[in-house]
Amino acid sequence: MRFMFLASVASAAAFSLQPLRPCMVLPRATVAVRMADDGDGKSPLAALKSFPLASALLALVTVDCGIRLTSSVPALVGAAPPNYLGTALDAGFFLFGTKTLLEQAGIIGKSEYYSDLEGGEVNSFAREAGEFALRGEVPSLSNAGFEVATFAGGCFWGTELHFQRIPGVIATCVGYTQGNVEKPSYEQVCGGLTGHTEGIQLAFDPAVVRYDDLCDKLLAVLGTDVMEVNRVGNDRGTQYRHGIYPHTDAQAEAAGAAIARCQATKSAKVVTEVKPATVFWPAEGYHQRYLQKGGQSAEKECIVPVRCYG
Repeated sequence: MRFMFLASVASAAAFSLQPLRPCMVLPRATVAVRMADDGDGKSPLAALKSFPLASALLALVTVDCGIRLTSSVPALVGAAPPNYLGTALDAGFFLFGTKTLLEQAGIIGKSEYYSDLEGGEVNSFAREAGEFALRGEVPSLSNAGFEVATFAGGCFWGTELHFQRIPGVIATCVGYTQGNVEKPSYEQVCGGLTGHTEGIQLAFDPAVVRYDDLCDKLLAVLGTDVMEVNRVGNDRGTQYRHGIYPHTDAQAEAAGAAIARCQATKSAKVVTEVKPATVFWPAEGYHQRYLQKGGQSAEKECIVPVRCYG
Protein backbone atom coordinates (compact mmCIF):
# COMPACT_ATOMS: atom_id res chain seq x y z
CA MET A 1 0.00 0.00 0.00
CA ARG A 2 2.83 2.36 0.83
CA PHE A 3 4.36 1.79 -2.61
CA MET A 4 1.07 2.36 -4.43
CA PHE A 5 0.44 5.59 -2.51
CA LEU A 6 3.89 7.00 -3.28
CA ALA A 7 3.71 5.91 -6.90
CA SER A 8 0.31 7.57 -7.28
CA VAL A 9 1.60 10.81 -5.76
CA ALA A 10 4.65 10.83 -8.05
CA SER A 11 2.58 10.04 -11.12
CA ALA A 12 0.00 12.72 -10.36
CA ALA A 13 2.70 15.29 -9.65
CA ALA A 14 4.57 14.48 -12.83
CA PHE A 15 1.46 15.07 -14.93
CA SER A 16 0.19 18.12 -13.05
CA LEU A 17 3.56 19.89 -13.03
CA GLN A 18 4.36 19.42 -16.70
CA PRO A 19 4.20 22.52 -18.91
CA LEU A 20 0.83 23.10 -20.58
CA ARG A 21 2.48 22.34 -23.89
CA PRO A 22 3.35 18.64 -23.48
CA CYS A 23 6.38 16.98 -24.93
CA MET A 24 5.16 15.85 -28.30
CA VAL A 25 5.41 12.26 -29.36
CA LEU A 26 5.49 12.55 -33.12
CA PRO A 27 6.58 10.17 -35.85
CA ARG A 28 10.21 10.93 -36.50
CA ALA A 29 11.20 11.84 -40.02
CA THR A 30 13.51 9.60 -41.96
CA VAL A 31 17.05 10.40 -40.93
CA ALA A 32 18.70 12.34 -43.70
CA VAL A 33 21.56 14.01 -41.89
CA ARG A 34 23.92 12.16 -39.59
CA MET A 35 25.37 14.38 -36.90
CA ALA A 36 28.45 12.50 -35.72
CA ASP A 37 29.00 11.92 -32.01
CA ASP A 38 32.36 13.40 -31.17
CA GLY A 39 32.25 12.31 -27.54
CA ASP A 40 31.06 13.97 -24.37
CA GLY A 41 32.52 17.11 -22.86
CA LYS A 42 31.06 18.67 -19.72
CA SER A 43 29.74 16.25 -17.14
CA PRO A 44 25.95 15.86 -17.41
CA LEU A 45 25.84 15.72 -13.62
CA ALA A 46 26.07 19.50 -13.70
CA ALA A 47 22.48 19.47 -14.93
CA LEU A 48 21.30 18.36 -11.50
CA LYS A 49 21.55 21.94 -10.27
CA SER A 50 18.17 22.42 -11.98
CA PHE A 51 15.87 19.83 -10.41
CA PRO A 52 12.09 20.34 -10.84
CA LEU A 53 9.62 19.16 -8.21
CA ALA A 54 8.11 16.38 -10.34
CA SER A 55 11.55 14.85 -10.84
CA ALA A 56 12.34 15.29 -7.15
CA LEU A 57 9.22 13.33 -6.23
CA LEU A 58 10.13 10.63 -8.73
CA ALA A 59 13.61 10.45 -7.20
CA LEU A 60 12.17 10.12 -3.68
CA VAL A 61 9.89 7.26 -4.70
CA THR A 62 12.75 5.57 -6.55
CA VAL A 63 15.02 5.81 -3.51
CA ASP A 64 12.22 4.56 -1.26
CA CYS A 65 11.76 1.50 -3.47
CA GLY A 66 15.52 0.90 -3.51
CA ILE A 67 15.72 1.01 0.27
CA ARG A 68 12.95 -1.57 0.62
CA LEU A 69 14.64 -3.81 -1.93
CA THR A 70 17.71 -4.05 0.31
CA SER A 71 15.62 -6.05 2.76
CA SER A 72 12.96 -7.64 0.55
CA VAL A 73 15.38 -9.25 -1.93
CA PRO A 74 17.38 -11.14 0.75
CA ALA A 75 14.04 -12.19 2.28
CA LEU A 76 13.21 -14.11 -0.90
CA VAL A 77 15.61 -16.83 0.20
CA GLY A 78 14.94 -16.50 3.94
CA ALA A 79 12.75 -18.50 6.25
CA ALA A 80 9.89 -15.99 6.42
CA PRO A 81 7.21 -16.03 3.67
CA PRO A 82 8.49 -13.67 0.95
CA ASN A 83 6.42 -10.85 -0.54
CA TYR A 84 6.85 -11.63 -4.23
CA LEU A 85 4.35 -9.04 -5.50
CA GLY A 86 5.68 -6.17 -3.38
CA THR A 87 9.27 -6.97 -4.30
CA ALA A 88 8.40 -7.17 -8.00
CA LEU A 89 6.57 -3.83 -7.89
CA ASP A 90 9.43 -2.17 -6.01
CA ALA A 91 11.99 -3.57 -8.44
CA GLY A 92 9.98 -2.49 -11.48
CA PHE A 93 9.47 1.05 -10.26
CA PHE A 94 13.07 1.34 -9.08
CA LEU A 95 14.34 0.41 -12.56
CA PHE A 96 11.81 2.69 -14.26
CA GLY A 97 12.59 5.65 -12.00
CA THR A 98 16.35 5.22 -12.31
CA LYS A 99 16.20 5.00 -16.10
CA THR A 100 13.86 8.00 -16.38
CA LEU A 101 15.98 10.24 -14.17
CA LEU A 102 19.21 9.32 -15.95
CA GLU A 103 17.60 10.02 -19.32
CA GLN A 104 16.25 13.38 -18.15
CA ALA A 105 19.72 14.35 -16.95
CA GLY A 106 21.20 13.38 -20.31
CA ILE A 107 23.45 10.75 -18.73
CA ILE A 108 22.00 7.89 -20.79
CA GLY A 109 19.75 7.62 -23.79
CA LYS A 110 21.65 9.81 -26.25
CA SER A 111 20.94 8.88 -29.82
CA GLU A 112 23.55 7.85 -32.33
CA TYR A 113 22.16 10.74 -34.37
CA TYR A 114 22.25 14.14 -32.77
CA SER A 115 19.33 15.46 -34.79
CA ASP A 116 17.00 13.77 -37.23
CA LEU A 117 16.65 16.67 -39.67
CA GLU A 118 14.42 16.09 -42.64
CA GLY A 119 15.76 15.91 -46.18
CA GLY A 120 14.64 19.48 -46.84
CA GLU A 121 16.74 20.64 -43.89
CA VAL A 122 20.07 19.39 -45.25
CA ASN A 123 21.22 22.82 -46.40
CA SER A 124 19.39 24.73 -43.67
CA PHE A 125 20.63 27.08 -40.99
CA ALA A 126 19.70 24.36 -38.48
CA ARG A 127 22.23 22.05 -40.12
CA GLU A 128 24.85 24.79 -39.99
CA ALA A 129 24.09 25.49 -36.32
CA GLY A 130 24.38 21.77 -35.57
CA GLU A 131 27.81 21.61 -37.16
CA PHE A 132 28.97 24.58 -35.06
CA ALA A 133 27.55 22.91 -31.93
CA LEU A 134 29.30 19.61 -32.54
CA ARG A 135 32.59 21.49 -32.83
CA GLY A 136 31.82 23.31 -29.58
CA GLU A 137 31.83 26.66 -31.36
CA VAL A 138 29.77 29.78 -30.66
CA PRO A 139 29.89 31.69 -33.96
CA SER A 140 29.54 35.43 -34.32
CA LEU A 141 29.14 35.10 -38.09
CA SER A 142 27.32 32.53 -40.21
CA ASN A 143 29.10 30.65 -42.97
CA ALA A 144 27.66 33.20 -45.41
CA GLY A 145 29.10 36.09 -43.40
CA PHE A 146 25.91 37.36 -41.73
CA GLU A 147 25.80 38.25 -38.04
CA VAL A 148 24.40 35.63 -35.66
CA ALA A 149 22.03 36.32 -32.77
CA THR A 150 20.42 34.09 -30.14
CA PHE A 151 17.23 34.78 -28.20
CA ALA A 152 14.80 32.90 -25.95
CA GLY A 153 11.16 33.88 -25.68
CA GLY A 154 9.26 30.92 -24.30
CA CYS A 155 7.78 28.52 -26.86
CA PHE A 156 10.34 28.55 -29.65
CA TRP A 157 7.75 27.91 -32.36
CA GLY A 158 6.16 31.33 -31.90
CA THR A 159 9.42 33.15 -31.25
CA GLU A 160 10.85 31.83 -34.50
CA LEU A 161 7.89 32.95 -36.60
CA HIS A 162 8.00 36.46 -35.14
CA PHE A 163 11.64 36.79 -36.21
CA GLN A 164 11.13 35.09 -39.57
CA ARG A 165 8.85 37.97 -40.50
CA ILE A 166 11.47 40.66 -39.87
CA PRO A 167 13.15 42.11 -43.00
CA GLY A 168 16.89 41.52 -42.78
CA VAL A 169 16.57 38.24 -40.91
CA ILE A 170 18.15 35.83 -43.37
CA ALA A 171 17.60 32.46 -41.67
CA THR A 172 16.40 31.03 -38.37
CA CYS A 173 16.45 27.79 -36.43
CA VAL A 174 15.04 26.69 -33.08
CA GLY A 175 16.92 24.77 -30.44
CA TYR A 176 18.27 24.56 -26.93
CA THR A 177 20.85 26.81 -25.27
CA GLN A 178 22.37 27.83 -21.92
CA GLY A 179 22.34 24.23 -20.69
CA ASN A 180 24.79 21.76 -19.17
CA VAL A 181 24.29 18.67 -21.34
CA GLU A 182 25.57 18.03 -24.85
CA LYS A 183 23.22 16.91 -27.62
CA PRO A 184 20.01 17.26 -25.59
CA SER A 185 16.70 15.93 -26.87
CA TYR A 186 13.36 17.72 -26.66
CA GLU A 187 12.13 15.23 -24.08
CA GLN A 188 15.20 15.81 -21.91
CA VAL A 189 14.84 19.58 -22.08
CA CYS A 190 11.13 19.26 -21.21
CA GLY A 191 12.17 17.34 -18.11
CA GLY A 192 13.92 20.47 -16.86
CA LEU A 193 17.12 18.72 -15.79
CA THR A 194 19.50 19.75 -18.58
CA GLY A 195 19.46 23.46 -17.74
CA HIS A 196 18.56 24.48 -21.31
CA THR A 197 15.99 27.00 -22.40
CA GLU A 198 14.10 26.84 -25.68
CA GLY A 199 15.57 29.45 -27.99
CA ILE A 200 16.15 30.56 -31.53
CA GLN A 201 19.33 31.35 -33.39
CA LEU A 202 19.26 33.51 -36.47
CA ALA A 203 21.46 35.06 -39.12
CA PHE A 204 20.72 38.68 -39.96
CA ASP A 205 21.99 41.43 -42.23
CA PRO A 206 22.95 44.45 -40.06
CA ALA A 207 22.66 46.67 -43.14
CA VAL A 208 18.92 45.96 -43.11
CA VAL A 209 18.04 45.40 -39.45
CA ARG A 210 19.95 46.47 -36.36
CA TYR A 211 20.68 44.11 -33.50
CA ASP A 212 19.11 46.73 -31.18
CA ASP A 213 15.84 46.36 -33.08
CA LEU A 214 15.95 42.58 -32.77
CA CYS A 215 16.34 42.91 -28.99
CA ASP A 216 13.46 45.38 -28.85
CA LYS A 217 11.32 42.98 -30.88
CA LEU A 218 11.88 40.13 -28.43
CA LEU A 219 10.98 42.31 -25.45
CA ALA A 220 7.90 43.67 -27.22
CA VAL A 221 6.67 40.16 -28.02
CA LEU A 222 7.20 39.11 -24.41
CA GLY A 223 5.13 42.06 -23.18
CA THR A 224 4.46 41.88 -19.44
CA ASP A 225 6.14 38.47 -19.30
CA VAL A 226 9.49 40.28 -19.17
CA MET A 227 8.67 40.61 -15.46
CA GLU A 228 7.95 36.89 -15.01
CA VAL A 229 10.65 34.40 -13.99
CA ASN A 230 10.67 31.09 -15.88
CA ARG A 231 7.35 31.82 -17.52
CA VAL A 232 6.01 33.04 -20.86
CA GLY A 233 2.25 32.93 -21.23
CA ASN A 234 0.99 29.55 -20.04
CA ASP A 235 4.40 27.91 -20.46
CA ARG A 236 6.25 27.56 -17.16
CA GLY A 237 9.58 26.09 -16.18
CA THR A 238 13.27 26.86 -16.53
CA GLN A 239 13.12 25.62 -20.13
CA TYR A 240 10.84 28.59 -20.92
CA ARG A 241 12.94 31.35 -19.36
CA HIS A 242 13.47 34.30 -21.65
CA GLY A 243 16.78 35.86 -22.51
CA ILE A 244 19.11 37.69 -24.86
CA TYR A 245 22.42 35.93 -25.46
CA PRO A 246 25.00 38.22 -27.11
CA HIS A 247 27.71 36.78 -29.36
CA THR A 248 29.97 39.86 -29.24
CA ASP A 249 30.80 42.76 -26.94
CA ALA A 250 28.85 45.09 -29.22
CA GLN A 251 25.79 42.86 -28.96
CA ALA A 252 26.15 42.72 -25.18
CA GLU A 253 26.16 46.52 -24.97
CA ALA A 254 23.10 46.73 -27.22
CA ALA A 255 21.28 44.07 -25.20
CA GLY A 256 21.89 45.97 -21.97
CA ALA A 257 20.57 49.16 -23.53
CA ALA A 258 17.45 47.33 -24.76
CA ILE A 259 16.76 46.02 -21.26
CA ALA A 260 17.14 49.55 -19.88
CA ARG A 261 14.67 50.93 -22.44
CA CYS A 262 12.20 48.21 -21.57
CA GLN A 263 12.67 48.72 -17.83
CA ALA A 264 11.76 52.39 -18.19
CA THR A 265 8.26 51.36 -19.32
CA LYS A 266 7.59 48.68 -16.68
CA SER A 267 6.31 48.84 -13.11
CA ALA A 268 8.39 45.89 -11.87
CA LYS A 269 11.87 44.54 -12.50
CA VAL A 270 12.55 43.17 -15.99
CA VAL A 271 13.97 39.69 -15.43
CA THR A 272 14.84 38.81 -19.03
CA GLU A 273 18.35 37.45 -18.65
CA VAL A 274 21.33 38.74 -20.61
CA LYS A 275 24.16 36.22 -20.72
CA PRO A 276 26.96 35.47 -23.20
CA ALA A 277 25.89 33.08 -25.94
CA THR A 278 26.81 29.45 -25.39
CA VAL A 279 26.69 26.41 -27.66
CA PHE A 280 23.31 26.28 -29.38
CA TRP A 281 21.92 22.80 -30.09
CA PRO A 282 19.33 22.89 -32.91
CA ALA A 283 16.12 21.07 -32.11
CA GLU A 284 14.79 18.02 -33.92
CA GLY A 285 13.70 18.51 -37.53
CA TYR A 286 9.97 18.55 -36.87
CA HIS A 287 10.37 21.67 -34.69
CA GLN A 288 12.11 23.73 -37.37
CA ARG A 289 9.78 26.39 -38.87
CA TYR A 290 6.96 24.50 -37.17
CA LEU A 291 4.30 27.20 -37.46
CA GLN A 292 5.24 28.05 -41.04
CA LYS A 293 4.90 24.39 -41.98
CA GLY A 294 1.52 24.44 -40.24
CA GLY A 295 0.23 27.13 -42.58
CA GLN A 296 1.05 30.40 -40.81
CA SER A 297 2.67 33.07 -42.94
CA ALA A 298 6.37 33.82 -42.59
CA GLU A 299 6.24 36.62 -45.16
CA LYS A 300 8.30 39.67 -44.25
CA GLU A 301 6.32 42.35 -42.38
CA CYS A 302 3.29 40.07 -42.03
CA ILE A 303 1.06 41.40 -39.22
CA VAL A 304 -1.27 38.42 -38.80
CA PRO A 305 -1.15 37.38 -35.11
CA VAL A 306 1.12 34.43 -34.37
CA ARG A 307 -0.78 31.44 -32.99
CA CYS A 308 1.45 29.06 -31.07
CA TYR A 309 -1.22 26.50 -30.15
CA GLY A 310 -4.14 26.23 -32.52
